[in-house]
Amino acid sequence: MNLAAIALVQETLAQVEPMATAVTFYDRLFTLDPTLRPLFTHDLELQGVRFLAALQVAVGGLSEPETMVTAVKQLGKRHLAYGVRPEHYHTFGEALFWTLEQQLGERWTPAITAAWSEAYYLLAGLMKEAATPPKVEDWKLGTLESPTSHLF
Repeated sequence: MNLAAIALVQETLAQVEPMATAVTFYDRLFTLDPTLRPLFTHDLELQGVRFLAALQVAVGGLSEPETMVTAVKQLGKRHLAYGVRPEHYHTFGEALFWTLEQQLGERWTPAITAAWSEAYYLLAGLMKEAATPPKVEDWKLGTLESPTSHLF
């Protein structure tokens, strides 16, 4: 991502009202895919606070990729444990973009849409990558350390 796109994403996130964004997001997410509701067993208000905190860390870290990548990959691993599957990321992104558009109104421009798309697919890609277990073939090809290599 270039610096202008990063700035657009960071500036627009700062313009949304946090709790309204969280409530709108989850309403939209469950409208798009009601089967996702059981993944959220905690109070949705608390979940909304956590969601926005994670989003702020990830978006804030776009300008510091060396620290952001580690944090986002850890988030991806946690989401796998929560039951999030790769196909859920598309629905999540759709709900996020719709929510941001509702919150920003006329300020939601094609340039902002493009910047958020780039940011989201970068972040979601890192999360999915971290949540994907390595294949045995990768160990055979020597591209990953064998899970038993530290034993020898």
